[in-house]
Amino acid sequence: MTTKQKMEFPRVNFVALLSGALFLVSIFLYWWGLDATGSIVNNSVRWSLWSGPSTTPISSSQSFQTLVTYSPLIGVLAIVSAILTLLGTIPKAHRLLIGGGLISVLTPILYAVLVSYAVSNGCGGSSNCITGPFGTETMTVAPLGLSLTRTWGFQTGFYIEIVGAVITIIAIAFHQTFLKIKAP
Repeated sequence: MTTKQKMEFPRVNFVALLSGALFLVSIFLYWWGLDATGSIVNNSVRWSLWSGPSTTPISSSQSFQTLVTYSPLIGVLAIVSAILTLLGTIPKAHRLLIGGGLISVLTPILYAVLVSYAVSNGCGGSSNCITGPFGTETMTVAPLGLSLTRTWGFQTGFYIEIVGAVITIIAIAFHQTFLKIKAP
């Protein structure tokens, strides 16, 4: 007598796997940067979660050391959210997925606050300094015909973290809808 065995695929939240992978990718990319382009200059500086540029063309680079000092804490939050999200892919670990989702939403918010703090303290009211965590400024020296455009703001890693957070929220809804644990 032969019995048919029913083959079941693992019940894994693939949406959460995607968001966890995005978190892991984001920690290796730049999160904030500054570009200076003009008639005689072309310079870009970037900050990752783990380090900043060796030199900066910013008026007060000392306060931007705050960004380099505290960004690794944001990196740790991104790693924790990735771990919790990846562990939360299995049906019985939905609370870990929710925890990863909460941390993933807080991570870019805290980084934006950190950048805003570093920029506002870095300039100290100087007229030759950037204002706010993102923006563009063009300066022209009329008699010489020289111009300089500075553009600064959040970079790819920051935005990938935000996309991962949104996908984690979708993963939580997916988990609640399609991966409910059935009572025995």
